[in-house]
Amino acid sequence: MNTNLSSFLISIVVFGSLLGVCHGGELRKHFYKDSCPLAEDIVKEIIWKRVASNSTLPAKFLRMHFHDCFVNGCDASILLDSTANNQAEKAATPNLSLGGFDVIDEVKTELEKTCPGVVSCADIVALAARDSVSYPFQRPIWEVLTGGHTIGVGHCKFFSQRLYNFTGKNDADPSLNSTYAAFLKTQCKSLSNNITIVPMDPGSPLSFDNNYFKNLKLNQGLFQSDAALLTNNEATNTVDELLDSQDFFTEFGQSMKRMGAIHVLTGSSGEIRKKCNVMNTNLSSFFIFIALFGLLGVCHGQLRMHFYEESCPHAEEIVKEIIWNRVASNSTLPAKFLRMHFHDCFVRGCDASVLIDSTPKNLAEKAAIPNLSLAGFNIIDEVKTKLENTCPGVVSCADIVALAARDSVSYQFQRPIWDVLTGRRDGIISRKSEALANIPSPFFNFTTLKKSFANKSLSVHDLVVLSGGHTIGVGHCNFFSNRLYNFKGKNDEDPSLNPTYAAFLKTQCKSPSNKVTIVPMDPGSPLSFDNDYFNILKQNKGLFQSDAALLTDSEATYNVNELLNSQNFFMEFAQSMMRMGAIQVLIGSSGEIRKNCSVVNP
Repeated sequence: MNTNLSSFLISIVVFGSLLGVCHGGELRKHFYKDSCPLAEDIVKEIIWKRVASNSTLPAKFLRMHFHDCFVNGCDASILLDSTANNQAEKAATPNLSLGGFDVIDEVKTELEKTCPGVVSCADIVALAARDSVSYPFQRPIWEVLTGGHTIGVGHCKFFSQRLYNFTGKNDADPSLNSTYAAFLKTQCKSLSNNITIVPMDPGSPLSFDNNYFKNLKLNQGLFQSDAALLTNNEATNTVDELLDSQDFFTEFGQSMKRMGAIHVLTGSSGEIRKKCNVMNTNLSSFFIFIALFGLLGVCHGQLRMHFYEESCPHAEEIVKEIIWNRVASNSTLPAKFLRMHFHDCFVRGCDASVLIDSTPKNLAEKAAIPNLSLAGFNIIDEVKTKLENTCPGVVSCADIVALAARDSVSYQFQRPIWDVLTGRRDGIISRKSEALANIPSPFFNFTTLKKSFANKSLSVHDLVVLSGGHTIGVGHCNFFSNRLYNFKGKNDEDPSLNPTYAAFLKTQCKSPSNKVTIVPMDPGSPLSFDNDYFNILKQNKGLFQSDAALLTDSEATYNVNELLNSQNFFMEFAQSMMRMGAIQVLIGSSGEIRKNCSVVNP
């Protein structure tokens, strides 16, 4: 290797190893440094050992990574075996010649012994591609490009039509170098040859270098897709640039990083498979996955996990300790904090404007009818006071509200059940009129609900999932008694409401004007966070008109049916809460960090 290339690679590796950057939404370098510090070393050790005795593996892993990313994104779906009910990707013709699955399994087995349920199969595939290609250099060159055809082989059947029947007239592809074509015919002696393989880079088939582009300029690209690169001016210019070895290594690395971020599953999406060739089957894997993310720093927009790890390292522990202590003695708090977070995010975004007190000159959000029954402000103040004593002017009230919602609901499980990305700043405006205009009403029909959520960039799916929060908490009679006594203004009952349940509700709410009595929204388990809400909904026992409205739309009903599965609900609720928690957040220099959550800084 020449001196310039060597120094280039060293500088890339050293510089890259110092950074923890976000890419593709929530990916970053050294993701497992806390949860599984030896993960990348374990992968590299096994991969390098296998490549040392099998020089064809780099091409296999590079191709495996490529094929994986181009189907459903880089999610290791390429590793799944077919079942009696499903033909998996492995069974597709382009994938029948893939190899190296046994080595991936070996890596996964070792990682499961070291850090059970932590390292994803998708990351193993990406690391195996990088490390196998890097073996000849004895250093990571994860700066690599779709010049991946510089290593590996091609089966005759995938290019022999260029030799024998290019236009259907028993002719050869005129763009193919005639000497090279003659050589290929000695290897692939007929169109029907399905066995013979030929190096894609005849000069250095096992070396990762830029010879592919030199061969391309000599019209020695093996596949028609290779030759096609010279039929476009922009592509040809790029090929010419990549004749320079240093340019190739730089550009290949950038493109591999972009490819490796295609439709990745992050946060609470997908799962961490215990075995790479089969999907997990139980809810415990979900909790392992969520617990893992509680340990890691991931990025989302400009919010991220553990935003305060340097400025206030114990911030999240302080919030959790106070919230858990209060919930232990008051089981109604999870519903209160969940509702507070929801009402905050739907007015001006998640900026803690719901906490601001009214003044003689301004009626704040707290004064709006939907917020008159909110509670828990005193506990938010308690948390803020403790944090101000520990890290003055650092932790925002908006983040405290988001964390309080998550931690209060999670107390039941004694582990976090969704990720809270932090870094929000506090708003300085709070208006009663905006709360009335933005908070979805329990009287909304489906069309109005859908529009309300769409205004916050939330989907019908999010609408249904977040409605599942009604599995805890209570409703005041005046918000649903119209369904019992005067649904259409004719002293009638809502016909969509289960009649037995309606009769029970009438014993609790004895007149339409009752504003005091409260009724559990989930009569079966009002204090347990679970998916019972959706079972109740299917029995036509949704308390509010907005609950019943979910069954009036086919897409929403489909989502309700999916969420009857407990694991689906927990996974989807985690995702939707993260999306809701990112609504119109104030970041950077916007807003402020309030010293007192109920008052804008002077």
